[in-house]
Amino acid sequence: MEFKLNTVLKIYLVLFCFSNATQVTFIVDMSEETVVAGDGNYPAVYVSGANINGPGGLAMTDNGDGTWELTTQLSPGDYTYKFRNGYYDYWDGPGWESDNGLIEGGCAVGDYFDRQVSVGNSDLVEGGFCFGSCDELCNSDSIEYIMVWSDEFDSPNIDMGKWSYDVGTGNWGWGNDEAQYYTSNFNNSFIENGNLVIQALLQNYGGANYTSARMVTRNKADWTYGKIEVRAKLPAGIGTWPAIWMLPTDYVYGGWPNSGEMDIMEAVGHVPGVIHGTAHTDLYNWYDGSPPPGGQITVSDYNNQFHDYILEWTENNLKWYVDDTHYFTYSNNNQGWSSWPFDQDFHLLLNIAIGGTWGGQQGIDDSIFPVRMEVDYIRVYEASSELPSQARTTPNTFNLHRNYPNPFNPITTLSYELPEQAHVTLTIYDLVGREITRLVNTTQGAGVKSIQWEATNNIGQTVSAGIYLYMLQVGNLREFRKMVLVK
Repeated sequence: MEFKLNTVLKIYLVLFCFSNATQVTFIVDMSEETVVAGDGNYPAVYVSGANINGPGGLAMTDNGDGTWELTTQLSPGDYTYKFRNGYYDYWDGPGWESDNGLIEGGCAVGDYFDRQVSVGNSDLVEGGFCFGSCDELCNSDSIEYIMVWSDEFDSPNIDMGKWSYDVGTGNWGWGNDEAQYYTSNFNNSFIENGNLVIQALLQNYGGANYTSARMVTRNKADWTYGKIEVRAKLPAGIGTWPAIWMLPTDYVYGGWPNSGEMDIMEAVGHVPGVIHGTAHTDLYNWYDGSPPPGGQITVSDYNNQFHDYILEWTENNLKWYVDDTHYFTYSNNNQGWSSWPFDQDFHLLLNIAIGGTWGGQQGIDDSIFPVRMEVDYIRVYEASSELPSQARTTPNTFNLHRNYPNPFNPITTLSYELPEQAHVTLTIYDLVGREITRLVNTTQGAGVKSIQWEATNNIGQTVSAGIYLYMLQVGNLREFRKMVLVK
């Protein structure tokens, strides 16, 4: 009886473990590699890891198109692994993805530069990855981007058609126990020598000991997908916490963190030069004790040289760069909004926080003030495939502003600035590139121009609610913007 009971228990445990397993598919692109034979003369590609069958690994299947694939069952948990070219049953030797190809803090973790996958209760796909690289598929087509919004900060004053301010101390120091009071005052944000300056001061104001600025494009410039490029020089000093980041405009999935947050650049003064890129979601956030996915890279001259801080955002991935170095990717595993809320409009924020739960971990050094973040330019691009096919050039001799208000009902104002006399057309399109109406088609002199659109087509009929594009053409140069009509 005891033997039978033990047998039943063992069978139950096996079935229980199997029923809690998750199907995980690994895909690797070997198109730039010669698949070799290792010990035992087995020409193949393997997934190998300490908790994925050790150095021997699990054999993958050749798909015939340069990619190899393996689907297996793994229990929920974190797994580290590498792809291996050829069969070997020991840890050292040829075949492993090189440490130089996998960037720590990007696609690799730990002392051995392993890849990592976090397995939950839903099936997932890991890849496809380019073998020995942080890139995705080795020969994936690059995206052709067209600039749709920019601020070059060339005017004497901040363009309030593009920016607004968050003012005050927020709820519990903007959710982080920050020490500053954000103002819209000239001494906290201004244009100097063609750069935007956000300046934090040691100043008693509104019950706080410090002032700073938090500038936002909310409801003036909002985007879903694209490339955001910010060229900036960062402040230094213990207690500083500068950020270039994005928040949802409409919070479709609920309050923070449910609707997401994308940090293009964060740095804290007590760890000089370490730049962080992070995604926050309902599933991965500090409130619930699940660290948000993120990467980091060291930039030694962050406070005395300008660098490009870049986020590429598609429906499948978030990719972080400093200048030309790609250091982290967060992928959409198609598990829903809880892990991927990044399919809605987000807007841009720039600020210097002082102190707080992260920035203030080693206190605040009052001797460093004033400190400043300088921004040379901000440029936002969208994939050309999402815009009417006529656009293939990036304008640089005029400035098309965002319409205001946006969203609007029933009237919005479109404005632009011409540096010299030119023939101008201003045209409204729907999302598939069909012309709705042409508002301007004439020669105009230099200066700022504006015109209202009353949401009607070229025969005076009211158009339906939705997303529209408007194109300014000056000579052979074109620039697009996006707007939303609500009803």
